[in-house]
Amino acid sequence: NLLGGSVEYDVDLSESNCGCIAAFYLISAPGKDSNGNYWNTDGYYYCDANQVAGNFCPEWDIMEANQWATQTTPHSCDSPTNKGFYTNCNRGGDCWLNNVNMLDYSDYGPGSNFKIDTTREWHFAINWKADGSFSTTMSQDGNNVSMYGDCGSKITGDLQNGMAFAISNWSTYDSWLWKDRCQASTCN
Repeated sequence: NLLGGSVEYDVDLSESNCGCIAAFYLISAPGKDSNGNYWNTDGYYYCDANQVAGNFCPEWDIMEANQWATQTTPHSCDSPTNKGFYTNCNRGGDCWLNNVNMLDYSDYGPGSNFKIDTTREWHFAINWKADGSFSTTMSQDGNNVSMYGDCGSKITGDLQNGMAFAISNWSTYDSWLWKDRCQASTCN
């Protein structure tokens, strides 16, 4: 149960250039098929809000990031069937806490002129309140930058019931994460 709790860790995105997305997130695994059987295409019963492995389930993106941008996004789903199968999720997310939209340009990016210099290791923390509101704080060398969201109420039941941690990394030329901060290139 993460409501009223937090998760924090140190992160190094020095090799995650524009075009890369490093993700640390929660999913309501194990996924189930329409008959209520565990969805097992990968040995881990993977599911997420974008049906990446062919199965929907609630997802909370704690951090999707590269050197230029970081975003936190809860993804709620319609109520599951009586067999635990999700037919639809909010693929786009219930809200987005993205530094490009919410922070000053100088708060996050690669280089010593940014408060959070993403060419070096830095600290990330997310805190959830009982009502599903949440905050993220990034810190490095005494500098702190924070974002706050109050759109997680649709997924509080999933946070209470327990979700699995997942990590992924992928390459894309789609700029939804970094907007106009950089030009996508091949991911290292």
